[in-house]
Amino acid sequence: MRYTTLLYLLLSFLSLSAQENTLYKGKNVRTIPIVEKRDSTGLDPFKVAQRVELVFYTSNRMSWKNSAGKNLEELLTDGRLNIPTDSIAGRVELDSAQCADWQHTLYQSQLCDELLVAGCYEPRHLLVFYDDSNSSVGFIEICVSCAGAWVSQGLRSFVVCPERMSVLEGMVGQIAEKSNLTAFKSNTEKTRSKRDRKDKRNSIP
Repeated sequence: MRYTTLLYLLLSFLSLSAQENTLYKGKNVRTIPIVEKRDSTGLDPFKVAQRVELVFYTSNRMSWKNSAGKNLEELLTDGRLNIPTDSIAGRVELDSAQCADWQHTLYQSQLCDELLVAGCYEPRHLLVFYDDSNSSVGFIEICVSCAGAWVSQGLRSFVVCPERMSVLEGMVGQIAEKSNLTAFKSNTEKTRSKRDRKDKRNSIP
């Protein structure tokens, strides 16, 4: 009888332990995955903008020689872009379906397995939101290679993580391919190659 009781207690303990964890996207984590806290204080720019434009930089903004290269406040002046023309590889106005995809990916989807942000920041893309007078109401700059972003004051923020930036990288790539932005595609290939080499070095024991 005593052995039967001990066996029952042992099985009960193992059952509870198994329920506490589950296999989630290949990782042994808690049953409830990371819950991304949503910002409700700022404006959802996709809801207030009359049009949205995705700007492709020719190179990493931090390498620019003018003041806008180091100071985000210099990117816009009186609601207008203040970026040297030779630093822009292309400007694409997003259609309604693309805007919906971006809004969902930034503000609605639960994508992050780990809340990690890279130490680097080499932005090459800028989302610009315009009102009905064609004046900018704000912008979101993203760095898909480093998993980083900058949201202008007053706009709603979002959780930055490698998983979300990987999705955005695919979306950016599709837009670049559709718009035939060869300069961006070349930069993307270089970035991926550099990142792959870094990952290989880090994986060496």
